[in-house]
Amino acid sequence: MKILTSTLAEETLVVDSDIPSSILDLKEPHIKESSPIHIHLVAYKDEQAVYVYGSLKTSIFIQCGRCCNWFEYPIEVPHFKFQLNHPIPEEIDLSDRIREDILLALPMIGFCGPDVTNGCFGKDLFKEPDEEKSLHGEGIWKVLEKIKKR
Repeated sequence: MKILTSTLAEETLVVDSDIPSSILDLKEPHIKESSPIHIHLVAYKDEQAVYVYGSLKTSIFIQCGRCCNWFEYPIEVPHFKFQLNHPIPEEIDLSDRIREDILLALPMIGFCGPDVTNGCFGKDLFKEPDEEKSLHGEGIWKVLEKIKKR
């Protein structure tokens, strides 16, 4: 996503389009690109700097941290902002800034939500651990108490 700064001297630039999600360069095995990135940006320039603000929307496929099923995770960055002070180049590439803001909106570990059809979210969260399946034959809290007392 590039902006020619020479066009900003004459008028405010409004960009409302989609850019490919390939700019995200996702290499993690638990995240996949899902849909293009919809951008709505307003850019203008004054004597001191170039200003860009707007919003970004996309969605990513994430593997659930509990059940390992894939689900679509919507991402919205409602307050994308960028400022570049003098010296101002002829062309500004916003791709890295867009990528950074979207990646910062991703969760560290994704979980299926309550609206996901596989129903993994919250399942057995508050169930007491099964003593027979426990590694130590005791509940996890008893094991932690032993470590704490040491």
